[in-house]
Amino acid sequence: MLAWVAAHEFMLIGIIWMLVIGPAIGNYACSVVYRLPRGKTPFERHPFCGHCNADLKPIDLFPIVSWCMTRGKCRYCKGPIPGVYTVIEVACAAIFIGYFLHFGMGEPFLLYAAYGVFTLIVASIQWQQGWITATMYSYAFVCVALVRALSEHTINGVVQSAFVMLVLSLATDRLFSKSKATPFEKSWIWWMVLLGALVPMGPQWLLIAPVVPLALLTPKESRIIVFAFAALSMPLFIS
Repeated sequence: MLAWVAAHEFMLIGIIWMLVIGPAIGNYACSVVYRLPRGKTPFERHPFCGHCNADLKPIDLFPIVSWCMTRGKCRYCKGPIPGVYTVIEVACAAIFIGYFLHFGMGEPFLLYAAYGVFTLIVASIQWQQGWITATMYSYAFVCVALVRALSEHTINGVVQSAFVMLVLSLATDRLFSKSKATPFEKSWIWWMVLLGALVPMGPQWLLIAPVVPLALLTPKESRIIVFAFAALSMPLFIS
């Protein structure tokens, strides 16, 4: 047992760090998810309760643990704290561990970790608010462009694959959609463009093929889960 621990010391220490850093960043991401749709910035005020406006103390800000200790309620007014915030913290821990085990410590891990956090923020806002702006996707897209340029030594690949996916998505929407909304107002098109930018052209695009029918078979209110899961898990299969 001790020999195994010694042989895997770096991995075990890394996982412990990811278990600390991931939820901590997820806790900060929760603030972004709450404030951004309300026209606030994450830096303009100390964390506070959305019900009673009370400033939160350090004991209230421990990722996952604080929510469990208070049974999902504000310590001061007993107002319910949405479970989606704890899900974000747990998801951040999972993607940090997954990306660390897959990429190790280095530039790809840092870029994919940032991409994963931005993707979680976008998905969570869309889940809660029912809408999202294309600008918010750009943060995750930039991380994808950087990590692919780092590995391919060119930006042409990500531009090409994203453009092809955009054209295919627009054509699909034109042929099958009965909605009167313009294509660029539909979130699924932006999710597909993000997946297209993430995955190099070629046989790997077969990874994306099941996403659309799976999303269409999923109830509309839960469709965002399919896209978010695909976007977060794809880096583990393509690199």
